[in-house]
Amino acid sequence: MKLTDLALIFVAIFLPVVVIVYVNTSFVIKSEKQEMYYKNMMNSAINDAVSSMKHIENEDDEIDYGYSGTADKKVSINANTAITTFYNSLANNFNIANNKEQIDRLKMYIPVVAILDYDGIYIHSAEKLESGAISFVTKPKVYYTYSYVLTKTEDPNTRKKEYNIVDVNDINNNIREQMISEHIYQIGFTMDDYVTLNIYEITTSDTIGEIVYSKGFYLTDNSNNTYLVHEYVENLLSSDRTKLKNKVVEHLNKIKQNIIGEISMREISYAVNKHNDYAGQAGITYTFRFSVESDQVWYETMDGIGMVAIIQGISLGNRYLNYKAYSASDLIATTKYFVSKGVTIEGKPLAYLEKDLYHASDKCKAYLEYKNSTNDKIVPSFYTIKAEAATQGYYPCPICKP
Repeated sequence: MKLTDLALIFVAIFLPVVVIVYVNTSFVIKSEKQEMYYKNMMNSAINDAVSSMKHIENEDDEIDYGYSGTADKKVSINANTAITTFYNSLANNFNIANNKEQIDRLKMYIPVVAILDYDGIYIHSAEKLESGAISFVTKPKVYYTYSYVLTKTEDPNTRKKEYNIVDVNDINNNIREQMISEHIYQIGFTMDDYVTLNIYEITTSDTIGEIVYSKGFYLTDNSNNTYLVHEYVENLLSSDRTKLKNKVVEHLNKIKQNIIGEISMREISYAVNKHNDYAGQAGITYTFRFSVESDQVWYETMDGIGMVAIIQGISLGNRYLNYKAYSASDLIATTKYFVSKGVTIEGKPLAYLEKDLYHASDKCKAYLEYKNSTNDKIVPSFYTIKAEAATQGYYPCPICKP
């Protein structure tokens, strides 16, 4: 066989392979460019939305959103402004600003937009109206709440009492017998340690009855967190009441991030799953799903005011776009000035801590020295205004100089 014949056979065999590889590579490159384009559009839109949603409120001085230590400067977010800005930005970036039909079609590939507020989550998603039409609406805020009861067990031999915090979902007949009051405690968490405490009576049918007490305070504020063990609880020794209160504070601090993460995950998952019904009616065969890398990664993401939007189902050649866009707000949490009491060791004042001080941070060297100087577990106390700390007899720390 001639060399030219071998060359022709080689070309005949490998040329199609080369063409196929080239075409597939071109598709991959094109799909990656498309994916990057969509991601950039989503990131740009969600950043625009987050920057626009800050809203100042000055009317109700009793409401503290935690964003500002200034008493007459209340800050919250405007969900409607955020949603409108998000879609307007997308429409402009996709050059469909004046095309309602294309905008509505694009929305069908965005199963949910979630706004993470200071004390709850807004979900914007599709909903079927009474007329049968599908419309995208913002649902009422779902608050970051956790409900529990207080129980007591006693060792029959040592008579030692142990108090516990039990999730209301774990209540059974045995737990009911151990409860130390006929009340359910509901905590409304926020992105910082400000909480709202609501106490409800339990009816004879084990359902939640009327609210009997309500108060808002910072969880680590020792002057107010005593309400976590309310007067409805049986008469306790002062030391037992303090220990139980500290146990409740520790428990709530421990679970707070998970509670916020679980509630936001639950609401977003429901909206995404429900979206499949509406997408099918619009002729979209893609199955929308909500997934995260891990629960812990998600919980850490849900640690600030911001916005999450999901875009899925847009064809990228031989695969589909699946992207979660997230942006955090620049809203600043309340400034806290942590306080320490004067400490002495063997009759001598501890360095820097001979006076009651307030510190710019709980990471201050002097404050950490104060915490390490006692075997008791200190629940941090703080003030949000320096003048308030000063009027209570605290001096500015000479180390951190608040």
